[in-house]
Parts: sequence; structure tokens; C-alpha cells
Amino acid sequence: MTASEAQGTAATSLRRHCTETAPCGPTRIVQTQRLGPNWLVDFESATARYGVLVHENGATQVSTWKKPS
Repeated sequence: MTASEAQGTAATSLRRHCTETAPCGPTRIVQTQRLGPNWLVDFESATARYGVLVHENGATQVSTWKKPS
């Protein structure tokens, strides 16, 4: 999997996460880094940061951190 593919998979996963939980608002990619066989894609919105771990098999995990007010 390339960084670009990981970013696309992460963006789709984050959209699904935001639809199922709470609206995230507009997001942008902050950074993408390789972690062994996986990728970590960090996103940011006006109120939160999101980390999406993309496993080599395409599975994803989303973590959310609220920004300080």
C-alpha cells in the first residue's frame, strides 16, 4: 500500500466515523507516516485531531482528540 492509497482509505474511514458518531466538520491531512507495515494518517479540524491507523489489509482504527478550548 502506498501513502496515497493509505490517505484515501483513511479519509473514507474518517468520513464514516464522523457520520456514525458526531459531525467532524471540514478536515485536512496533517501528516502521513509509515509504522511498520501500517500507515498512520493524522487529520485536523477546527475542534479536534484525528488519527487513522490503516493496516496493511485495509482495516482501519480511528482515534479522536479534542483540541483545548
